[in-house]
Amino acid sequence: MATEQFHNLQDLRHTATLATKVFIQRDYRDGTVCKFQTKFPEELDNRIERALFEDTIKTLNNYYAEAEKISGQSYLEGCLACASAYIIFLCMETRYEKVLRKISMYIQEQNEKIYAPRGLLITDPVERGMRVISFVDHAGWVSEENRSSHVSFHKCL
Repeated sequence: MATEQFHNLQDLRHTATLATKVFIQRDYRDGTVCKFQTKFPEELDNRIERALFEDTIKTLNNYYAEAEKISGQSYLEGCLACASAYIIFLCMETRYEKVLRKISMYIQEQNEKIYAPRGLLITDPVERGMRVISFVDHAGWVSEENRSSHVSFHKCL
């Protein structure tokens, strides 16, 4: 059942290239730290509860803060990288990569449980160069009569 849902989400992502999208921009108020704006976009009104949206974005922001946090482990990884001319990374996954994998799993879980049933999909920011989080409207593929309530989405190719 879970693999079938995963394949359905993959199919929806594949067809999302011509879909309507809402973009959540990076928040640079705290410098270049990877953090996204938590302001609720009007385009998602009546599609998802504000609290669910904010919880998702805040959780993602917390994960990115965890990934960029300097710790003993990240310091040790840096020392090992220098000592081995970075060859160590061929056989070892960095802490940052582990957190990015955790973020991808979180986004997939949110899509399956919360967003896909509401006609939306979150795109992993890694797929957009860490510049934006995009919410893809796939409700038009599910039900054409719901399309009229989603006219405020921006058409993108």
